[in-house]
Parts: sequence; C-alpha cells; structure tokens
Amino acid sequence: MNKSKFWLILFAIIFCFGSIAWNIFDIVTYFMLEPQYRAPVFYLIFYFIDILIQIAIAVMLTYAIWNKGKYFRTRYRYYSISLVLSIVVSLFSVSTILLIISMFMSDWVWINPDKEEKNGKVVNIADTREEMITKLRRKRENGEISEEEFQQELMKLL
Repeated sequence: MNKSKFWLILFAIIFCFGSIAWNIFDIVTYFMLEPQYRAPVFYLIFYFIDILIQIAIAVMLTYAIWNKGKYFRTRYRYYSISLVLSIVVSLFSVSTILLIISMFMSDWVWINPDKEEKNGKVVNIADTREEMITKLRRKRENGEISEEEFQQELMKLL
C-alpha cells in the first residue's frame, strides 16, 4: 500500500474518533439543558446513530489498513463501504474529505527495479551472477570470508 494513502486513511480514522467525541459532547449538552430549551428527541437519536456509524467506519478502516496495508487489496471492500457510509452520514467532515482524496490515490507501491534491500543494505540487482561470483572469490582470496562462507554464498547465487 502506498504510504500517502495509508497516512490519509489513518488521519481519517483519527478524525472519525474526533467526530465520535463531538457527538458524545452534543449528547451530554442535550441532557444538561433544561427541558424547554432542548431540541427535539430526533436530534438525540441521530447523534446515537451517528456514533454507531462512525465507530463502524473507524473499525472497517482500521481493518483495511491493518499490518501497514499489506492486505489492503483483499480488504478493499471494507474501505469502500466505510467511504460510502462516511459520505452518507457526514459529507463535509474532515474524515470524509480525507477518504475522498485517498480514493483518487493509487495504492500501488513503486519499487526501483535496479536496487533491492537485503539485510538492511541496498544491493544493486543489475549486477550479474558472474560479477557477484568474482566479488566472492576476491573476498575469499583476501581472507574476508572463509571457504565455507564462500560455498554458502555461492550456493545462494546459483
């Protein structure tokens, strides 16, 4: 998964929890007002429904990007459902806007084909096997590696 898309979805989850906190605050203030100044009960019911939907959105988004987005492609339906729910419930919230932006971003990770990271070191893939074998022989002749290590590395290359 692309890091930019991952971070946008993560921030959308954080703002979703902010929306949940705001709805809880609205419910508490509803009960703190005197009965004649309270809004109709419909608003209170809407706040409870909105909290439940926001929790569902946050859980589905968290599940979609779990393990740094490794399984995002197989869990894409959870991302899509949470995007639609977020649009339906609150179109102009920050979390919805972040999800809409992330929808238009690619989730593919582009890798430089000439380099590969192996054991924390960047290795040039363009090196041919013959060059790698030559380097191993030089290391063995200089005494940097033993004969057994040379054989092991040679078997890995072949």
